[in-house]
Amino acid sequence: MALVKLRELTRFLLAQDLAPAEQWDSWMENGTLEAADKRLGAGVRVCRLKYDAVLAVERYSGPPPLLIAHVVTWLMDHDPERDRDGLGHPDIDVDVNGDDTADIEIRIGFYENLDLVRDDAGAIQFNGARWRVEMVPVYEPDAVGVGDDKALPTDAPYVRKN
Repeated sequence: MALVKLRELTRFLLAQDLAPAEQWDSWMENGTLEAADKRLGAGVRVCRLKYDAVLAVERYSGPPPLLIAHVVTWLMDHDPERDRDGLGHPDIDVDVNGDDTADIEIRIGFYENLDLVRDDAGAIQFNGARWRVEMVPVYEPDAVGVGDDKALPTDAPYVRKN
């Protein structure tokens, strides 16, 4: 789903009570839609959205390393594919004010998928069917067999637990 990472990171930072909510702002810039027609079993991926998330806090009076640590650790926990996707490191601009505060802007590149799930009442018409925007569930197998010799433990039949 698009802009989930921006929304979730913003919520996370607000919950840390680093500055009053009215001092925060966040938005998307430089969005690019990369078309994809990838079948995912229970749905289809129609595109990837690449964008810059911008998070800004005005009159920040806390220690900048605390804010930076929150952003970086959130990224490590919630966006582990950053290196694989070729996303650069976050950029930060700090404007020091005369009253022991600073205006801080952090820019982070993100990729997010836009997936569709078949739904007869869905708002989107695509490939002769109706669809709704929703993250396609990924089912991970519990066991996989390789080869054809059932006497070997690696050749066990595939078993899925529901």
